[in-house]
Amino acid sequence: MSSENASELPRPAIFLSYATEDRPAARSLRDALFGLGLEVWYDESELGGGEAWDQKIRKQIRECDYFMPLISAQTEARLEGYFRREWRLAVERTLDMADDYLFLLPIVIDDTYQSSARVPEKFLTVQWLKAPGGLPTPALDAMCRRIASGRAAMLQPVRKPLGAPSMARAPTAMAYYPAFPARVPGENFRFSMRVVAWAFQMAWIGFKRLPRWIRILVYVWLTFTLISRGCSLHRHAAADISPATAAKLQAIAQQYQGSANKADIAKLGTQIASEIAKDTAEAPSQERPLLAIPFIAPAGDAAASKLADSTFAMVYGRLAISRGGRVALTQDAPASGDLGSALERARANHSSYVLFGAVENAGTAQALSIKIASVEDREILWSKSYPIVGADPAKIAAEVDSKMPSLKD
Repeated sequence: MSSENASELPRPAIFLSYATEDRPAARSLRDALFGLGLEVWYDESELGGGEAWDQKIRKQIRECDYFMPLISAQTEARLEGYFRREWRLAVERTLDMADDYLFLLPIVIDDTYQSSARVPEKFLTVQWLKAPGGLPTPALDAMCRRIASGRAAMLQPVRKPLGAPSMARAPTAMAYYPAFPARVPGENFRFSMRVVAWAFQMAWIGFKRLPRWIRILVYVWLTFTLISRGCSLHRHAAADISPATAAKLQAIAQQYQGSANKADIAKLGTQIASEIAKDTAEAPSQERPLLAIPFIAPAGDAAASKLADSTFAMVYGRLAISRGGRVALTQDAPASGDLGSALERARANHSSYVLFGAVENAGTAQALSIKIASVEDREILWSKSYPIVGADPAKIAAEVDSKMPSLKD
């Protein structure tokens, strides 16, 4: 075909559908498309209002070669609008078309996400292109030139023969990578949320592009992790102490004075061992991977000593009972509450974990700092400071119990 004959062919007609607020972008895109050799049907130029206008719109959508909806934050925000009627008319026309026929050409003019856009489902079955502010991009330019030259078939997905293995993916919504959100002055929080959403979407798209066997392994791993976590929580809940035992621990804690009387440490161990036998109907376990060291307080501070002693008695008692006696109790009051000293005692006791604590100054007030450390790793696994004022030993004991690693191994 000669260039003279080609110039006599009618230009492919594109119906440009947009929200009123996006008219400036639509004008820019209209001019660009016309410059690329396409005829653009644009309602602002020739159409009036009323019933005749509606009939003209319907006629143009029925007769256009391609339908190009402009999608933006404006279309997202509007729950109603004539452009949505245009979109539905275009989708209705595709019902009579072959599945691989190119008709819908969605264009995004800002950072609207395809995966969550308020568009007809049919729009999500084709690849979207971007034209920020209505300005064409190289990808849009290349597509329009193919359309103008009559080579639009090159844009279509490869059709797979019946029963043949898939060799290539057609462009779908999952192949679309969202642009990084644009920063708007005065909307820092909204911009941060958009960045987080963009990061999650990019991660999900990347995950979906992984080989199927890798995704299956990840799903299996997540399933077993959730099941094991659920079983672990169930076992811990089943091992919780009874209300009667909790009341007994409260009474023991009120009498315990380990930091002032070393004999009370041995007495505490005997009392808790008795409660273990009552509560679990079995003798305490001989394997004790956790060593509990009595909490210490500044000398001469009666209030701090009382809190340290009663809290330790509650914590040790609760742990020993809920863990079936798998908690060892040091026989000597500690001289210091530092990590090195605690690890040294635990290593000598052949324990895997150590629990220790001390009343410390926290600014202008005092707080009881409790720590759980791993002997093998020589590091703190969990720690928390509880202000002396208003401290509840029973609640502290329950929280420490919930943070303690499993002592099964």
